[in-house]
Amino acid sequence: MKAEKHEKLLKLADSRMSEAKEFDADSRKRSLDDLRVLNGKDHWEQQIKDRRKGKGQPCLTINRLPQFVRQVTGDIRRMNPNIRIIPGDKDATKQVADIYAGLIRQIEQDCDASATYEQAAESAAACSMGTFRVLTDYVDDSSFDQEIKIERIRNALSVYFDPASQKPTREDSGYCFITEKMSVEKFKDRYPNAADADASHDTLTDGLHNWHEEGAIVVAEYFWKEPVARTLVELPDGETVFKDDIEGDFDLSELRTRTVNSHQVMWAKISGSDVLEGPKRMPGKHIPVIAVTGEEWDIGDEVYRSSVIRFAKDAQKSYNYFRSAAAETVAVQPRAPYIGTLEQFAGLEKYWAAANIDNQAFLPYKPDPQAPGAPQRQQPPVSSQGFSQEAIMASEDMKATTGIYDAALGEQSNEVSGVAIRQRQVESDVSTSIYTDNMAKAIRHCGRILVSMIPEVYDTQRVIRILGEDGKDALEKINDAVIEGGKVIPVNSLSLGRYDVRIDVGPNYSTRRQETAEGMMSFLQAFPGASGIIGDLVAKAMDWPDAEKIAERLEKMLPPNVRNQDGLTPQELQAQQQAMQQQQQQMQMAQKAQLIEIHKAAAEGQEAQSDALKAQFEAERERLELLAQSGALDGLIAEQVNQQVTQLLMGAKNGTPIAHQGAI
Repeated sequence: MKAEKHEKLLKLADSRMSEAKEFDADSRKRSLDDLRVLNGKDHWEQQIKDRRKGKGQPCLTINRLPQFVRQVTGDIRRMNPNIRIIPGDKDATKQVADIYAGLIRQIEQDCDASATYEQAAESAAACSMGTFRVLTDYVDDSSFDQEIKIERIRNALSVYFDPASQKPTREDSGYCFITEKMSVEKFKDRYPNAADADASHDTLTDGLHNWHEEGAIVVAEYFWKEPVARTLVELPDGETVFKDDIEGDFDLSELRTRTVNSHQVMWAKISGSDVLEGPKRMPGKHIPVIAVTGEEWDIGDEVYRSSVIRFAKDAQKSYNYFRSAAAETVAVQPRAPYIGTLEQFAGLEKYWAAANIDNQAFLPYKPDPQAPGAPQRQQPPVSSQGFSQEAIMASEDMKATTGIYDAALGEQSNEVSGVAIRQRQVESDVSTSIYTDNMAKAIRHCGRILVSMIPEVYDTQRVIRILGEDGKDALEKINDAVIEGGKVIPVNSLSLGRYDVRIDVGPNYSTRRQETAEGMMSFLQAFPGASGIIGDLVAKAMDWPDAEKIAERLEKMLPPNVRNQDGLTPQELQAQQQAMQQQQQQMQMAQKAQLIEIHKAAAEGQEAQSDALKAQFEAERERLELLAQSGALDGLIAEQVNQQVTQLLMGAKNGTPIAHQGAI
């Protein structure tokens, strides 16, 4: 039974491989030619090259194509794509979404995924197709826990997708092959019990033939989507689950159900005549192989893919020819032949044969009465302006066919103002934006594959390391549970809820941090008073060695109504606001009580002052009464009057008007 099942699998796989190879054969030939020309090969037709070499003519290869590819890949390297995860239904939470995002960033860092993305994009720019993959492996040899990895596929032309797929990422493929050429010895050593592959093969473009060639065997990882029908059930509480996932006893006859035609992803490693490994089910619902494509056009039933340099190759070959012709003309100018009679050179041939090779001190010749004078050098060829002009035109043709001009290449051009230069750079970026767009689509699909695989791979209770957007790592316990009110409440369950993927493209975290710091400094210059409120945030955005410590100290100096609000849940924030309101009310009551005490003390002070004045008046009154009783009061009054009169007379003597003197 197993043999029959394998035979059916191999028959279908062989049919699909032939279908995929035949459909994509022409595109692969063009892609291989792109790669060879890009790497400095096949710039000259072999027949022309042989003829020129036979005549001693140069065949220069001045390869200008890589600069155009590097310009596109440079834009891709500046993308800094970030996979963002958001909740997709009522069972999903922001906290678990952040765990998903942090885990994906950790996977990307562990696998150096940025290099994988860039290599796939560079391959698409160079030959119209790049690929990478997602796979699983055990954490280490002593563990049953698995982890997810993102890996490059070095040879994009070793991957064959379903011809029916239409999306740039090939996510809608029904099947996919990743082929590998292996020596017969290595094949027998790795799979000693496997049957030898059959000898049928073709000679298509990439050297990875239909299973066998002389001295080598081709094996393939074969992915396919296998149809699966499942019954969806709506439970009494409105929740929908598949029938085989239901826990508990339910009478399905009273519940709403429907059949869902889904699929599961299968994998096997095969040769042309045997199943070497598998078949087995893959985690997730996507074939974990991602394509990054260049431009694509549908020409009837044919799909035509193009690279950055596809239409610049003829201009490059023309450039080589005219540069070679110009170099040849200049090179032969010092080697112009001498004209003379045979008599003049007779017996002296060895000297004259080396005249244009060695630096001769003198050249002897025999006088010929029939040709008076010495042999004369022929007029050397003059370099043509046409060669230089055609080389310049070929260079401009390369720019026109790629859409990348001098300003984008960093060369000085006719543009003078910064605005004009930036505009020309933008035009170049727009003309090649399809490569960056397709790269972003591929990374987004990679995120969907990861989100689909994570619940099945990270399906046990364990502690995982996640990476924050700011580069700081943390440990999170996943798939945990607590008991509340006799019920089991899941905590950080990765299998509950649906999560969607978004892709952010822009500056990386370090660049955004620098831009944020610059923006904050400009804001503080406009509003200096805000420094007491956002000073800790400004310090956090800086790249100083102790910026975090400075931020912590500044945060402690913030007003209570501002401090420590980041990261609080709405309930915690509401409780904090209520506590702050109560604290403010208590402070207001204390201030009112203090004001009452101040007013009371002031009133008591005024009363004491009034009592003191009253006592002073009473004492003065009593003194005057005593003076009056003793008869001394009249003498005291007379003395005061005499003093006033004396002062008036002295003022009049000194010339001061009496009216200006003080009243008596």
